[in-house]
Amino acid sequence: MKAIVGILTNSLGIISEALHSGLDLVAAATTVYAVRISGRPPDRDHHYGHGKYESFSAMVEVLLLLGTCAWITYEALQRLFFREAHIEASLAAFIIMGISIVLDYSRSRILYRTAKKYKSQALEADALHFSTDIMSSSVVILGLLFVYLGYRVADSIAGLGVVVVVVVLSLRLGKRTVAVLLDRAPEGLAESITAEVARIPGIQSCDRVRIRPSGGQMFVDLEVSIDRSVSFERVNSLVTEVEHAVRKLAPNSDIVVRTQPVGVGVRKFADMVRSLASRILGIRGVHDIAIHDAEKGLHVELHLEVDPNVNLEKAHEISSKLESSIKTNISGVVEVVTHIESTDEEPLIRADVTTESHQIVKAIREITAGISGVKRCGEIEVHSAEDGLHLTVTCILDQKLSISDAHSISTQIEEALRRKIRGVTKVLVHEEPEIEKKY
Repeated sequence: MKAIVGILTNSLGIISEALHSGLDLVAAATTVYAVRISGRPPDRDHHYGHGKYESFSAMVEVLLLLGTCAWITYEALQRLFFREAHIEASLAAFIIMGISIVLDYSRSRILYRTAKKYKSQALEADALHFSTDIMSSSVVILGLLFVYLGYRVADSIAGLGVVVVVVVLSLRLGKRTVAVLLDRAPEGLAESITAEVARIPGIQSCDRVRIRPSGGQMFVDLEVSIDRSVSFERVNSLVTEVEHAVRKLAPNSDIVVRTQPVGVGVRKFADMVRSLASRILGIRGVHDIAIHDAEKGLHVELHLEVDPNVNLEKAHEISSKLESSIKTNISGVVEVVTHIESTDEEPLIRADVTTESHQIVKAIREITAGISGVKRCGEIEVHSAEDGLHLTVTCILDQKLSISDAHSISTQIEEALRRKIRGVTKVLVHEEPEIEKKY
């Protein structure tokens, strides 16, 4: 209808619209083919499925539109500057363009709704075509109105107006399509996934997040670090949690999770305990977290701070919740011992009194010198704490001693210092091998 009326009236605006609609027919056929192909599952030749067919279809449509715009621009400039064209603004022209707007409006709404539902770039491109038809048809009607009023150049200007509208919208769609074809990840999505996964208890870190969009689907692969002592069953459970976390941000995604075993340092372990404690109502803080490696697993000791007005029964309930949470979320933990204290209690404070403790330092050197295997006593520190004296002693031993012999000597030193120096409650012996000087 547009083509016939455009030829009869010699209107470049209507002819350009006829070409535009003709390309829509080709584009719609391309879209049908692309949507049918993109829905196929992965096969031997397409391991990531056929989603890119949609992006390719959208790019073909964009190129067809830009090609049409080039022809319309050429014809409009010819009519404006090089040759005169007789244009008839008939009633039929206005009626045909009005019908076109009504049809394009209904089609574009249906296509946009469906494209959004299925995240289809091909359908979005088709919806764009029909949306540009509405705008360009309106520009053509305006141009015909001016032609009717005697302004002949208005038709060519209307044709150029159609070009401007179509080029702007085509380039926007083309930019998104090229991004998908070149595997450009959606902006900010990788960072959001990294942050979300890192918050999962048991996940040490999340690295190498890679995203590959294809049609309405995302392919996400990432690497997570998990404590090497975690059981295989727990690793599978953590991987499932990671997949759920990713699908919150990218619902229609195919996810590959690689696990990297790592050791958990004391500081990281303490951070994990504090994180778990922060989620339990009634806990005001934890401190003095200690980890002991026993035969059957890890033993954890910590001080738990609660409201001083809470009764013992409630405090024990809070403590039990934390102990259960630590055992569940931190692999390898077999026992948790908590010391409950109110928040107005201060943690144990130590003061360095080495300088003032000449007699104690002298006694330590004499005692260690009398123990077989000790070459000499090195640095000594004396700390005064609420529960008594804490000693840190560095002893130089024969470098040829076995580890078991060195440990035996260290035990003798600890026992001797506790027995012979009054008030000593804690002794830490640091063994160092004697290094021969070479000249």
